[in-house]
Amino acid sequence: MSVSGVLTVARLELMQRFRGARWYIAFLLWFTCIAGIAGLTWLAMRDSDMVRGPTTFDVVLFFVLGLSLLVMPALTATSVNGDRDAGVLATLQTTLLTPTDIIIGKLLASLVMATTFLALAAPFLVLALFQGGVGLLGVARVLVVLGIILLTVCAIGLMFSTLVARPVGSAVLTYLTVAGLSFLTLILFAMTTPLVARDEQVRVHGVEDYTTSQACTTYTDTRRVVRTDRNWWLLGVNPFVIVADAAPHGPDGPADTTSAGFTPLRWIAYGTRLAKAGPPEVHDECWSDSEDTSDSSTRVREEFPAWPMGLGAHVLAGAGATAVAIRRVRTPIRRLPSGTRVA
Repeated sequence: MSVSGVLTVARLELMQRFRGARWYIAFLLWFTCIAGIAGLTWLAMRDSDMVRGPTTFDVVLFFVLGLSLLVMPALTATSVNGDRDAGVLATLQTTLLTPTDIIIGKLLASLVMATTFLALAAPFLVLALFQGGVGLLGVARVLVVLGIILLTVCAIGLMFSTLVARPVGSAVLTYLTVAGLSFLTLILFAMTTPLVARDEQVRVHGVEDYTTSQACTTYTDTRRVVRTDRNWWLLGVNPFVIVADAAPHGPDGPADTTSAGFTPLRWIAYGTRLAKAGPPEVHDECWSDSEDTSDSSTRVREEFPAWPMGLGAHVLAGAGATAVAIRRVRTPIRRLPSGTRVA
């Protein structure tokens, strides 16, 4: 791999994309959509006494991630097989460019495009900083995490474009993969939760026997315990969960969900860390006592963040997809699908 080769392929990709007005229209629609979302959020919060920054940041970033997962597969899902159909790939393969130069160059071009989309949304995220309640370091961290996730999606799309002969097929597979990460992980978590429920001996804070006394005590009893700490990792690879957990939170972390209004990212992070923490050490069933022995906010605050594991899984998936794509564009090619154009 050479730096000049990678930059050459990236430059060719960008020049090819920006020849027409399609992507300029896409940028304009993107900016207009994000501006509309930020404006509606401001209108909804203008009469509120709560700090507006967390709500603006969460809502805008939530929609940025959702729209990005719809746009990013289009950047690479038809890149290689589209070039093969047009006879461009064979021309590149006959030059001094290596397969690594071609694939990494295409990934670099997609990263530039993804960065452009994020840059267009950045002014509205910066607006949340001036509204208060959002830290600069947290914003920088979540933008880096978001960029890595989008680059992973682009790498998966590039892999499918080398594995499938037809651009339509590779695009469909890429979108199905994104949908699986975004929605299937939630469904699998819900379906496997009953499988991790067990009858266990637990400590209970409540009334042991109402016939003898109604005073709250701590005793040991058998309860049905749902061990979400055993299947929480299904949520950990979800892009929305990773971004939500890495997003800036209040001084109490994701547990600070009541003082900032509508904050969907904090709610997602709170639920994920609560599932990761598993059942409480003491089950509080005492309704007549003011003592809270199973404070979920405390357990969430003390729980280690979930986003590093999920981000690591995405990095490995992106690296594996890139390796497969490089292998698939090596020459000479021993076997091609029927009807595939070589040059």
